[in-house]
Amino acid sequence: MIKKGKVRASCHCGSIQLDVFLPNGLDKIIRCNCSICSRGKGFAMISAPLQNVKIIEGEKSIAEYIFNTATAPHFFCIVCGIHIYHKSRTNPDSYCINVACINGVDVRDYTDVVINFDGINHPSDVS
Repeated sequence: MIKKGKVRASCHCGSIQLDVFLPNGLDKIIRCNCSICSRGKGFAMISAPLQNVKIIEGEKSIAEYIFNTATAPHFFCIVCGIHIYHKSRTNPDSYCINVACINGVDVRDYTDVVINFDGINHPSDVS
């Protein structure tokens, strides 16, 4: 189990490497049902303040995808296609990191801290 501290996250091919400081470890893993997350293999994420995420390697391998309200850019690896992180719409001062990209983490070990988020009905969406 990951407690407070720095973790390394990377895409599948390793082109992109992030260091992420998690002040509370993996205490709240969010599983979202929005269109992009539900199509992304049941994406699970952890929220981290912007200043706690540092790109260590692969900035040139990052592609940005913007959709819907254009407030939450999503970042993917141009080599392997893995979604590694995105800016949070709910908390714009945070990035949401794909938990499956954190080295050594199996999200199945954290079922007791998974929070389901209704992204289909996001409060920032316009009716």
